[in-house]
Order: sequence, then C-alpha cells, then structure tokens
Amino acid sequence: MRVRVHPSLPVIAAILVGGALLTACNDDSSSSDDAGSTPSTSAAAPTTTSAAPTTSASATTDGGDGGSSASPVTVNKSFTDDVMGEKATVLKYVSGYQPSAASRSKYSALADEKVVLVNVKVTASSKYYDTFGADSFYLTGMSNGIDQASTTILDDEIKAAGYPPLPDAETGKTTTGWVVFTPTKDTTKLVLRYKRLAAKASNGTNITAKNFDIPLN
Repeated sequence: MRVRVHPSLPVIAAILVGGALLTACNDDSSSSDDAGSTPSTSAAAPTTTSAAPTTSASATTDGGDGGSSASPVTVNKSFTDDVMGEKATVLKYVSGYQPSAASRSKYSALADEKVVLVNVKVTASSKYYDTFGADSFYLTGMSNGIDQASTTILDDEIKAAGYPPLPDAETGKTTTGWVVFTPTKDTTKLVLRYKRLAAKASNGTNITAKNFDIPLN
C-alpha cells in the first residue's frame, strides 16, 4: 500500500503515520472500524487494464538462457480491504522459476534461494489517492520470522520469458501482472501477504494496521 497525493485531484492536508500518507478523495470516507474482509475464493475479478500473461501450458517453459519454470498453478483467491478500498485476486503462481545464468552470476544470493512468481490482479483505492503494486505484497511464514518483500531484480527477465511484471495501479485503476519473490530454498509453505499500514486521514478517520493472507499451496 503506497498512498500519495495526485496533483490533478482536490487535495486535503494529510497526516503521516507509520510511513503511509493518506489523503481523502472526498469527505465521505469510511469509518475507523476495520471492515476489511478475510481472503476468500472468488471467480469474479476486477477488469484488468493490461494483457494477461502468456505462459506455456506445458510442464516446463524453457527460455534458454532467459530462465525456465514449471507450469503455473491456479489459485483464484481474492481479498477486499473495505477500509482502504483495495482489492486483489491471486490468479496463479510458479514455484521454482530458474533464473538465467546471467542473473545467477549477477545476483550471487540466488544460489541459496528459489524464485517464486505470483500472478495478481489489483485494484487501487478510490477512497484515497493511492498506488497499489508489487511493493504491497510479501511472503510470510519464513523460517527467520521476517516477512519477505517482493523484488524487481528479475523483472526484465521474467517479462522476456512471458511473465509481464505487475504495473502499479493508480487511484481507482486495475492492473494485472507477476510479482517476484526469492525465499530460501528450504521454504515449502507459501503464503502471500498484503499489509495495510496504520494511519490517520486528514478527516480524522483512523486506519488500523491489518494483514491479509492468501495461502498459495
């Protein structure tokens, strides 16, 4: 969740709390009560503004030195954050994407990590001036107890391999794409987490912190 002021819309002074800057789009903001729903399976998903990923249906997609991966696994689970107005659907994921030799040489840490790709469709809030993208997501349940943030180091490579990275969705807009994570090789349970930060809007609305978790496997 990254909230910012959009210069072409009315601006109301905001208060910075916990690293999130919230500016209401109008005076009819939601109450301070946490009405965010829990993750649930959903066939209905927001309309995407970008082309769907073009991945192979075969058991393995081989991009030569451009990386290779197993076939994507369908997830189709959604969550809605009613307080912030964010929505997301996890469409599918790929566990064990094999980076190219060039990437492994450039990023030595990949030798001890595996690459997980997650295909998500996101809709940014219409209630606040907002940007919703890859940096809103984490993998939770890591052995060190620290949620792992997404990374963009392989974005150019996965795009060439047919996995277009997730573009940021601006206020009220929807985008679709892939998010990259690099957990340690011993990670078996994959749980995607969206983090809502605690904040206070300029109209007095208190927004409490909350995590939304979607198991991938």
